[in-house]
Amino acid sequence: MKRILMIAAMALIAVSCNKNQKAVKTLDGTWNATSVVGISGGVTVDLFALGVFTSFTYTFDGCKLKDDEFCGITITIVADGDTDTNTGLYTVIDDGLTLQMKDDLASTELISMEIVELTKSELKLRQVEGAGTADEVIIDFVFEKQ
Repeated sequence: MKRILMIAAMALIAVSCNKNQKAVKTLDGTWNATSVVGISGGVTVDLFALGVFTSFTYTFDGCKLKDDEFCGITITIVADGDTDTNTGLYTVIDDGLTLQMKDDLASTELISMEIVELTKSELKLRQVEGAGTADEVIIDFVFEKQ
């Protein structure tokens, strides 16, 4: 009986890791934002229409995930003619449903985003800050693969 339970547990772990790795493989490459919409206090704001930025790009480096391993990401934002490029790390958890990012390996602060949809050509992310509070802010991102 113990042997059957052990095999079942190992199979469950393998399936979880495969979903996370599948998402990392699909993310590999450059994604251009086509829509960034913020929602706060019942007010919806299109950040592209407001001119907050003119271009927003994620470039995900593919890698093989292992426990607690992160892959590289480059975020490029163009606003008011200025280009701001930052590098960091990302991982995918929760059976491919959550993207987490941080500045570097020493950083303990994680930014978590729900992966709403991920196909070979489209990525939809949702970031919620201050969930359940009066200051809750939801940001919905839509990306197309370059």
